[in-house]
Amino acid sequence: MLPAQAQIVIFAGADYVALYNDAYAPTIGQKHPHALGRPAREYWAELWSDLEPLLAHVRQTGETVSAKDRPFYIHRDILPETVYFDISYSAIRDPAGKVHSVFCIVSETTERVRAFATESRLAAIVSSSDDAILGTDTAQCITDWNHGAEQLYGYRAEEVIGRSVTILVPAHRPHEEEEIMEKILAGERVEPHETQRVCKDGTLKDVSLTVSPIRDECGQVVGASKIARDISGRKEAERLQRVLMGELKHRVKNILANVQAIARQTFREVDPTAATVFSKRLQSLATAHDLLTQESWEGARISTVVAKILSVYDPGRFSMQGTDFTIPPRVVVAISLALHELATNAVKYGALKAPEGRVEISWNRTSEEQAGFELRWIERGGPAVTPPAAEGFGSVLIRDVLAAELGGEVELHYDPEGLTCIVRAPGEAEWES
Repeated sequence: MLPAQAQIVIFAGADYVALYNDAYAPTIGQKHPHALGRPAREYWAELWSDLEPLLAHVRQTGETVSAKDRPFYIHRDILPETVYFDISYSAIRDPAGKVHSVFCIVSETTERVRAFATESRLAAIVSSSDDAILGTDTAQCITDWNHGAEQLYGYRAEEVIGRSVTILVPAHRPHEEEEIMEKILAGERVEPHETQRVCKDGTLKDVSLTVSPIRDECGQVVGASKIARDISGRKEAERLQRVLMGELKHRVKNILANVQAIARQTFREVDPTAATVFSKRLQSLATAHDLLTQESWEGARISTVVAKILSVYDPGRFSMQGTDFTIPPRVVVAISLALHELATNAVKYGALKAPEGRVEISWNRTSEEQAGFELRWIERGGPAVTPPAAEGFGSVLIRDVLAAELGGEVELHYDPEGLTCIVRAPGEAEWES
């Protein structure tokens, strides 16, 4: 026993005194060396009710007891644990043929059993997943095919395993799988992406595809795993949304065009100048609606709103800066109209009336929790400013209408060096009220 590389312990005599070799010592942890030469029940107390019947069976019957991956609950280090062994317990007989001791050859299989149980759980997860999961080798032949793949693509596993994965690739994407495998073999990351795949019945499915390398024990890439999720429903919804947004944009433009035509006809004989002013305000409103339809009516980035409304003016006259963020639809419209009025007034009376005049526009979040923001419009370099004797529609729109729409406040300061407008919006809760 002593020179053997196998893990061997002899439980000798009626007290099962433990005698073991060096190869066995690591399997009992801190019990070694104190357990050597002592009755087994002293150092195997926590599993004695399990171990003793096995030893007793050998002593009483002389039969060999063997098992694969036999669990034992043992306290060998800091905490008790369940470990696994391949075991062979056989009889050692005295000269009279009576069983004297039990000769135990064991091989710990704990790591293998636990690894197999990771693998088994993972296999169960893959097998039962609703996502289509398949594996390929480096030659792009299908090696694995789960139930989700059957449901998505229509092929049973026995119909596709061993065949090239290119049977799923549409004719208009002939090299897609080759390019994926080239990246995998080169150690490059394949980003999750949307694509199309062909089903057994010839229909095309929109899918979201995630690809990962499969490696062997040495870390070498031996294939690829591919997870596909059916996104056909979402794609169809997006297509329908685009159609509806296009129709909405068309109808809004028609309505605004009709309003503009009516206003032009109404103002023509009374006040042509008023017709022009009204037309430009209406155009500002149309621009705001264009921005919203581009973003599926979910709001727009504030930097985009500012840049779009002021795009008709010389960009060299403006300084724009601030942290970018999305504002909701009603705020887009309100800010657009206000910026139009501020720019119009600046051209008539303020900084944009003088060649050297400039406008500084800045915006920043004031509360990350509520998404509030502050926008400043500062004019410099124009004619000296004096407070107006009476407020026009533009001033009312900027100060009162904008504040009401935002649920916030607007300050207008008629400083001699230039107009300053400060817009403060408290946040989303007030916008939605």
